[in-house]
Amino acid sequence: MEILEKELKGRVIHDFPYPLKNRKCPHASLISLTNPGGCLYSCPMCYARAYSFSITDKIIIYKNLFKKLSEEIDKLNIAFPFYLSQITDPLQPIRKIRELTFQIVKLLINKKLSFKIVTKSADGVKELIDNNKELLNYPYWFLEMTIEATPKKQIITSPNASPIKDRIKIVKYLTENNIEVIGRTDPTILGLIDWDDLEWLIDNLKKVGIKHIIASCGYYNKISMENLLYRMKNSIFKERIKKVINFYEYQKNSKKKRFLAPLPIRIEFHTKFRKLCERNNLTYAVCQELPKEYDSENLSSCENSNRNFVHIKINKEFLPINCCGDCLRSCPNLKNPPCNMPIFQKEYPYKEKRLYQKFYPSLI
Repeated sequence: MEILEKELKGRVIHDFPYPLKNRKCPHASLISLTNPGGCLYSCPMCYARAYSFSITDKIIIYKNLFKKLSEEIDKLNIAFPFYLSQITDPLQPIRKIRELTFQIVKLLINKKLSFKIVTKSADGVKELIDNNKELLNYPYWFLEMTIEATPKKQIITSPNASPIKDRIKIVKYLTENNIEVIGRTDPTILGLIDWDDLEWLIDNLKKVGIKHIIASCGYYNKISMENLLYRMKNSIFKERIKKVINFYEYQKNSKKKRFLAPLPIRIEFHTKFRKLCERNNLTYAVCQELPKEYDSENLSSCENSNRNFVHIKINKEFLPINCCGDCLRSCPNLKNPPCNMPIFQKEYPYKEKRLYQKFYPSLI
C-alpha cells in the first residue's frame, strides 16, 4: 500500500457526524490521523473503507496535523474526550503513524485532557506504553481493544492485525498495571461467528480483567459486504456465506444502501449476549444499533469508563468536570449541567463555536 504525506486543510477536532435522532455516541473530540480507509489492516467489514469517498490503496498521513491540533487545543475552552482514531488504527505498524500517535498522546497528557485509543494492535500498545511511561499513572485515558473473533476465524475478520491471542495477552498486561481496558467484540458477523465463539471471547476477556463489553452486529453497504464475502469465498468458511447473506438480507442488485440484520434478530442477539456478559459479571452496551434500554443498567455512557471526563479551561488550565460528554443520555444534571451549556443536550454534532465559549469558576 502506498504511503503519502499531505497537508490537512480543514480543522482537526470534530464531533461524530451523526444526526441527533437516535444518536447514542457521546460528544467527542475526534482526531483523524489519515484518510478514511487509510489502514494496513484492511478489515473487510470496515465502514471507513466502504465510504464512496474512501481511498483504500493509499495511506495519506497529515503531516501538519500535530501543529494544527496544538493550535486548536490552545483555543479550546471546553474539551470533550479525545478519540484516536475512528477511521484508521492509530497503532498500525507504520512508523510515521505510530510516532504521530505518540506525539499526540504526549500533548494530551501535558494538557491534562481525556482521551481513548481504539486499536487491534498488540505490539503497538506495548510500544505506546514504552514510549509514554506516564500512561501507567495517567488518570484520564483508557484503551478499547477490539477482539471480534476467535483465533481460527480471525482469517476472515482481521488477518492483517495482531493475532487475537496477542491482543488478549496485552490486555492482561494493561489491566495488571491498573490501566482501564474495554473490550469491543464488534461487529459480530452473524452467520460466521457462533455462540461458542462468543462464549470463548467472554471467558478469555474476563480472565484478563475486562469488565465492560461493547458489541454490535454491524451494518454493510455493497462495498463492505462484497469485501467480506470475497474473503469468505477464499477460506475454509465459504460454506457460511449463505448464512451471512440471509442474516443481513443482502442482494447484490438491491437498491438498498445499507444492509443490517432485521430488528427482531438484533434484539434477540443483544438480549442473549447481554445476559451472557452479565452472568460473567461484565457490563454490556450496544454500539448504535439499539437504544440504551438494551444496555446494562446504570452505565455512565456506552463506554462506561470512569476516566473519560469533559474538561473546561479555567485560568489557562484544563480541569475535569463531572461529565463524560453523553449529554442527552447521561447528563449529571439536565437543568444545570456542569458545563453550563444545555445546548449540548440538543445539538449533535456540536457546532465548532461552542468549544470556544468562555467559562467562569462561579459556574462550576
